[in-house]
Amino acid sequence: MNSLTAKHYSILRVAKSQLGLTDEDYRATLLRFAGSESAKALNAQSFQKLMAHFEQMGFQSTAKRKDAVRRPGMASQAQLRKIAALWADFTDETGTETSLRHWMEKHSHGHGTKWLDAAGAQKVIGALTKMIERKISQPH
Repeated sequence: MNSLTAKHYSILRVAKSQLGLTDEDYRATLLRFAGSESAKALNAQSFQKLMAHFEQMGFQSTAKRKDAVRRPGMASQAQLRKIAALWADFTDETGTETSLRHWMEKHSHGHGTKWLDAAGAQKVIGALTKMIERKISQPH
């Protein structure tokens, strides 16, 4: 029985496309790694070897990047961009990720933006917005 899933076959199609392999080249590569010109003949071990070969050829999977973006319950990418923009505004473009992390720790907002859940991100956005409003309203 074949242990590969639809996701495995999808990755193979993406790799073939990204590497610009012709059907002939792709089938020859499958024959080398699976002993067959069909991806259905691959098992988990031959799939891993084939993917290592494709990576040596220059294939770069986007799966890990997509997974990093999908963080259920965690701060959205839009919230993280908003926090970065507010921090830049508050610090007159001199703030760094490190200085933001230190500010967050000092004000009990966590240990950095990558650890924020959605509710925590809203609190940070609210606090930074109020700080900017106070900064603007203070006489120079």
